[in-house]
Amino acid sequence: MIDKKISRLSKTIIILFLLSPLISIKAQAQIVLETDFTNPTNVKQEMRYHLNVFNRITPLNGVKVSKANGNSKICIVRPLGGIASKGKADITKDSYKWDANSKKFYTDFTLLKKQIDGVFNQGLGIHQIVLDNPSWAFQRNEKGELIRDSLKISTYGNAEPPRDYKAWGNYLKDVMAFLVETYGEERMLKTQFDIGREIGTPTHWSGTKAQFFEFYKVSITAIREVLPKAKVGTHFLWGSSNKAWGIDFVKWSKANKVHYDFVGVSFYPFYDKPNRTNFKEVYAKDFAVIKDIPEWDEKAKLEMHEYALIKSLSKAGNSFVNASEAHQNSFIVGLMKMFYENNMQNVFQWGQGTKHELADKALFEMQGNIYYKSKKKGAELSKTSYVDAIFSKDVSKRKYNILAYNYNANPKAAASAHLKISAKINIPPGTKVKVRSAVYNVKEDLSPWSKWREITTNGNEKNKSNISFEAELPVFSFLKYEVILSDSY
Repeated sequence: MIDKKISRLSKTIIILFLLSPLISIKAQAQIVLETDFTNPTNVKQEMRYHLNVFNRITPLNGVKVSKANGNSKICIVRPLGGIASKGKADITKDSYKWDANSKKFYTDFTLLKKQIDGVFNQGLGIHQIVLDNPSWAFQRNEKGELIRDSLKISTYGNAEPPRDYKAWGNYLKDVMAFLVETYGEERMLKTQFDIGREIGTPTHWSGTKAQFFEFYKVSITAIREVLPKAKVGTHFLWGSSNKAWGIDFVKWSKANKVHYDFVGVSFYPFYDKPNRTNFKEVYAKDFAVIKDIPEWDEKAKLEMHEYALIKSLSKAGNSFVNASEAHQNSFIVGLMKMFYENNMQNVFQWGQGTKHELADKALFEMQGNIYYKSKKKGAELSKTSYVDAIFSKDVSKRKYNILAYNYNANPKAAASAHLKISAKINIPPGTKVKVRSAVYNVKEDLSPWSKWREITTNGNEKNKSNISFEAELPVFSFLKYEVILSDSY
């Protein structure tokens, strides 16, 4: 009987230990994560919430999207037509058409308006309108003739460059004039316009690199003739891709004095590939080669126009299976640290944004905070393990937030990370502060908060002191600390 009681007691202690990251660990911490909030050189930027943009393809029947974190915005893909259905051209969706009877081209923006109205009427914003697939009529020459009397159809519809760039430019002027007249200049200046989609992929753009650069130049010139301050950019594959035209685009734009407000990239990392989940390596190979080169326009922003952490990809490459929620929640924290560390912006998601809701909420609550650079000491248990943390300060509430994560590219990994988290703050030693924590429970997909508790800072400087915690963070999990100065609690 005594042995059974001891066994039950041991199990209880183990469970409590795992659930509370504030319980001290006697063994030396395996990894130290730290920052100095008193050092102004560690200040990076104000934190924006980057997970509220969602891609939708030709949304003629409205959109469904999570509004859990507010201010959701839509990126409308393929709004102009050029769509294929069951391997055949669907001309009914086109906004630029050829009339075989009158032998004339004409525009019809009925369906374009329906898509935009459907978003606005649901109280959602539009972050971006993609001017990607040209309507099928652009495969015709000025006489309305098709090459070999047939349309070329790709996986995503019309991937052909317009046969007449002048006609395309005039058409875009009509598009912009319609949008400004219908929705007002102020609203359209809040919307950005993306020329092309995942350029470099033959099924999105079958032309050459040089043809696309000229296409972009014609497009931005037409757009800005109607709306001179319109935000315009384009979208390429990640930097390590064999078709990474983004690097050459940035250099070409600089050399030819062609403007862009943003460059979008796609990122579909396999959840179990170390070279796609190591954030430092990924940033260096996929994004820094575009953004951190001398030719980059410092006023522009680098966005992630397509993202998903995937388990598998279809043979055609146009559909995928998502990784589990546990992988999604821990990975997205690391992804956002990469964003804040390197001033990237906005992740455009497919779906309704329900795959990493708990991490999203933790990040959403930190928007408006000041992001601070931090240091990591020690080493992970394996080469496939990635552990780090986001450190931020909420100036208005005199609160500090620390969000740590533990991701592993080995799906069968089970080892927890032993952490020591420390920070220096601008208050005298011996000051009492309030602390609470939350750790993501992988099995239950929950992240409950602990009760607030009071701790005392330490140190030997007059007006600066330290706070520190030791914790065991399970793999595929994240934990968050909130520290509030007692007089503001």
